[in-house]
Amino acid sequence: MSAETFSERLPQNVPGKFYVTEQCLDCDLCREIAPSVFRRDGEMGVSYIYRQPGTEEELAATIEAMDGCPCEAISSDGDEFDWSVLRDAVLPAWLRGEASKPPCEYCAAREVVKRPWWRFW
Repeated sequence: MSAETFSERLPQNVPGKFYVTEQCLDCDLCREIAPSVFRRDGEMGVSYIYRQPGTEEELAATIEAMDGCPCEAISSDGDEFDWSVLRDAVLPAWLRGEASKPPCEYCAAREVVKRPWWRFW
């Protein structure tokens, strides 16, 4: 990943190797796979790193969650950056509560085609 991705990390993340970016959809997959590492911020509608993995099992589960994330919102290069410098960076408008959360590019609403319920295509 890059410094650009790192600058998009959520402020709820604890400093360390793993972090979640603002691309999170709150799909619950990471919390299902590694519940001791990830938590949910219900107000913001996102998951974040509550605690960095401490055991081999937690590390394996966190990597599995990162690989399975549908919007690639989990990154593992947090130990390459200075958390104190970028922590004070300006947050996006939706994280400040000044705008609604942007839709995910993968799950953007598509035009609904009206057809009988028995037709699948």
